[in-house]
Amino acid sequence: YVRLANLSAVKCDTEAFKYLVLDAEVKQSVKALTGKFARPAATAAPASTSGNKPQPQSHDDTVVSPWPHDFIRNKGQGRIFLLHGSPGVGKTCTAECVAELTRRPLVSLTSGDLGPSTPSLEKRLAYFLALGERYGAVVLLDEADIYLQARGTTQDLERNALVSVFLRALEYYKGVLFLTTNRVEIIDPAFQSRIHVALYYRELADEDRAKIWTHSFERLERDSEGKVAVLSSAMNYVLEQDGKKSEVAALNWNGREIRNALQTAVALAETEALDEGLEKVGVADRHLKQVAKMSKGFRDFLHREK
Repeated sequence: YVRLANLSAVKCDTEAFKYLVLDAEVKQSVKALTGKFARPAATAAPASTSGNKPQPQSHDDTVVSPWPHDFIRNKGQGRIFLLHGSPGVGKTCTAECVAELTRRPLVSLTSGDLGPSTPSLEKRLAYFLALGERYGAVVLLDEADIYLQARGTTQDLERNALVSVFLRALEYYKGVLFLTTNRVEIIDPAFQSRIHVALYYRELADEDRAKIWTHSFERLERDSEGKVAVLSSAMNYVLEQDGKKSEVAALNWNGREIRNALQTAVALAETEALDEGLEKVGVADRHLKQVAKMSKGFRDFLHREK
């Protein structure tokens, strides 16, 4: 059973795209290209003047890409984006922010959702892509390397079949699909004609990390509705002061590592506030220092093991 009284309208965070840290050119390209086909969700149709019940909502407003670009019916109507670059530079976050910005559902997938064999891939991929078309969703396939890899000799028939199935699915998909990969050099040449937009995500610079920290602090305080505060000591610890590189900046964390570090620091601050009976949680430099110490210790251990 579903308690209808507990249901509410979906609230999209249309500000999320603003906090996305990317090269200005890449960010503008993504916004311009997605804005052309991913429209805001349709509103309910007005009530009939004849006194009858409101007319059902037209499904036309949930069609993401209504413009065919291929002579063969049902082919080439999708929009395929390939985002490539190192881990933690904003590829996955881009797709998530686009879904929020365009008020679309997000179907987020990995290879684990599709399976390693050809029969399971064909069945599950068809299901999820149909789901994306039906609800006008943005579909994200994260770390799609296994399906994009160049086909080899006839000895590797299973992998060749995987790639062929995936190619065919892209050809007939009529929605918006984001593919992310860390290994663009291994992509099969046949994908070049299926991908509409390929965007490269460079490594983060110190100024990018500073922006990510600043935006993360702002969103944390906003989303917590005043229950969590980021103290000035925490800001001073992670941001450059008087031209001196911060201790955290020396770790060269990527975007995902910064997010994880902040979440861990908040958890430490919440536990501390609970133990001391405080109503408001304050994230201080000592919490971030503890996380940085653990991260550095882990990296040193891995370096020794190598």
